[in-house]
Amino acid sequence: MSNVRTERSPSGTVTVVIDREDKRNALDRLTCEQLEQSITRVARDESTRVILLRGAGDRAFCAGADLREIQNHESIDESRRHFDGVARVIGAMQKAGPPVIARVPGYALAGGCGLAVAADFTIASESARFGLPEIGLGLLPLMVSAPIYRALGSRKALLDLVLTGRQIGAREAEELGLVTRVVADDQLDDEIEALCNHLTSLSPAALRMGKEAIYTLCEMEQETSMRYLREAIVLTSRTQDAQEGVQAFFEKREPKWTGT
Repeated sequence: MSNVRTERSPSGTVTVVIDREDKRNALDRLTCEQLEQSITRVARDESTRVILLRGAGDRAFCAGADLREIQNHESIDESRRHFDGVARVIGAMQKAGPPVIARVPGYALAGGCGLAVAADFTIASESARFGLPEIGLGLLPLMVSAPIYRALGSRKALLDLVLTGRQIGAREAEELGLVTRVVADDQLDDEIEALCNHLTSLSPAALRMGKEAIYTLCEMEQETSMRYLREAIVLTSRTQDAQEGVQAFFEKREPKWTGT
């Protein structure tokens, strides 16, 4: 079963599609594995000049983790492997030589917000919505907090998003530094096409070396923080409150927190 597909244009732009439209392109372990593999594979191809990451359809870029899978984790190691998948996808995006563009219409929530922000360019439609709603389920968006914090550059802004779980519009996301550009809904694809055409006209070597230099400058502690955050979210996901929050989500009721 393939949850990810790729499409290559003659100009060298390769589109990587999270193909789970019926699940709002949610990230289960298989999808994360296929995303990591696809991004790594196309990045290694010398004919790839730009990687465009998108979700199937326009309802959502990605709604975050597959909650049913999280609910069914039976061990700490199983939780660790699941959350490690998101970190590996982010790592593959940032290690890719070609620039990565995220196309964001609709919702980019939780892990999906993290993937959108982790891209080198994030182009959003005016109706796009961003957020880290995990706190409402007794969970925390820790694996994606590292790239989001680096984009925000503000502890208070990150605390606001993580501890309230509020959703923000595309314009506020742009003001906070989470989004590169916001365009009208009907101009999203034209804007992305123009950006892809511009990038493919530039020196691949300069783009690759420039991207590497910027990440080296800004994210020298990335791997250490991701290991720490993985352990923290694994432990959070195993709490009774998290199990109750996810169950309440599926049963469409208010959760009953116990603090354990």
